[in-house]
Amino acid sequence: MKNQVFTLFGITTILLFLGSCTKDTFTENSNDSLYKAPSELSYSEILNAREFSFIKSGTPIVNTNNLIPTYEIVGGRNGTGEVLDASYLQDVSIENPIEITANLDPENYYVNAAGDSVKTYTATNYQTAGVITIANENKFGIGDYYFDVKVSTQHKEDTYSSTFNNVFHLNVGPQLVTNLLFSPIAQNLVVGTGNTSSTPYLITGNTAVTFDLLSDTDKLSIDKQTGVISLLDGYSTAENDTLYPTVQVTSTISQETTTFQGDSFLMLVASNSPIDLPKKTNYFFYPTLEAENKTFGYAIDMVEQGSTTAWVQANPSPLAAQERPEGIESKSIWINVTVGDRLAHESDVIINTQDLTQFSLGFDLSAVFHIKNQYVEYMPDGRTPTELEVYYSADYTGNNTTATWTKINNQVTSQINSLTTTPFVGLPYPGDQKIGGGDPDGQKDATKNADNKWTRCELDLNPYKDIQNFTLKFKVKSNYTGSLNDISTAARPGRYYISDVHFKASEE
Repeated sequence: MKNQVFTLFGITTILLFLGSCTKDTFTENSNDSLYKAPSELSYSEILNAREFSFIKSGTPIVNTNNLIPTYEIVGGRNGTGEVLDASYLQDVSIENPIEITANLDPENYYVNAAGDSVKTYTATNYQTAGVITIANENKFGIGDYYFDVKVSTQHKEDTYSSTFNNVFHLNVGPQLVTNLLFSPIAQNLVVGTGNTSSTPYLITGNTAVTFDLLSDTDKLSIDKQTGVISLLDGYSTAENDTLYPTVQVTSTISQETTTFQGDSFLMLVASNSPIDLPKKTNYFFYPTLEAENKTFGYAIDMVEQGSTTAWVQANPSPLAAQERPEGIESKSIWINVTVGDRLAHESDVIINTQDLTQFSLGFDLSAVFHIKNQYVEYMPDGRTPTELEVYYSADYTGNNTTATWTKINNQVTSQINSLTTTPFVGLPYPGDQKIGGGDPDGQKDATKNADNKWTRCELDLNPYKDIQNFTLKFKVKSNYTGSLNDISTAARPGRYYISDVHFKASEE
């Protein structure tokens, strides 16, 4: 009985946690008998959002008389009062409470009145109820917008509803230029010839802009309308002069500015005669992986803990050191599935989202990562008990379960313990493929045995250049349910490493 009391307390605590946003989401009425239509819906306005871009509101406050609300967008209009048609509203959605079923911690298991062991709980999660989302690449241009929201509650057979007109105000400003591309990055300006830099591409942002130089103004000039850079009349040099100009882009609509500078942006070499300059590679995302934090490049979603340890850090792949850029330090992360009862496990390593459109012109794009499996021993039928899969998403915004993920193992090329061998398509099958019985998956190949060896993998990103929200994910999962002990005492789930995940853009 004592254990059951503690269990019920634990469930109550969980339910209270899930409902902990009540005071932030809707105001309770202390008199439960006074049910009426929702009132006092309030949103914080969003000012200076960017045209045609992803937008997400905060969680609203509403008085529902202690009933759980559901929300509906029922209309909208622009700043001049014109009603927004379906082409606008099709990109607008609003979140509602959801019922979730989750696992209890083992210490909170209990036996119900029917004598059944209860290991899960069901609760209503309304932490994000009422949040309004506008999808990327929408039709919301510069201006003001107002939305009407209907809120409904239900008590037994009675439904209570209120519509709040103009309750959410959205102000949209011009999309700023976030990527200015000079191609090639390294350019030669020859004194006395009148030659100039290339015209820069505005990869992103509203094109109503002007250009200014914030550096090297004693040597260079810039065309305010086109962004073309040239040497000043009368400039001379006795030797090659390398310059990294700072360019400011100003919106003529809002007067906001963005600034660009650096050796991965533009390098100009002024000389008295033409010279050849090498093409450059921009490692535009090379996280350290030194801790589980988006600051260091990734997040973990522990889908099913099983008997694993947490993901932890270790030394990076020595194979990657051969091509890791100077000045970049990186760790590997690994997870050990072979612990305790060897319960089934699944977890996702989600790499920070990248905007690939900024390299849509003039670059060859790829993602590179290094992986290793260790201590994987096959099940009786010869199949691996665990494996690593690679996915990508174009719509991940922080919720792993609602994003659309596409498996891309067969799009990756691999090199085992070498950077000079011919790459093969796909990831190597986990475990020592020279032993272990049958091959029910039909994927074993002794010539591609990567057991306890680092494998360099590369994904061609050129087919994905139009994706602003490209997210890479690694999944380590079990190919069995329950405990591996019930299947085999000889099989081992093993250990998986990930190292030196990075994205690079090489000039074509």
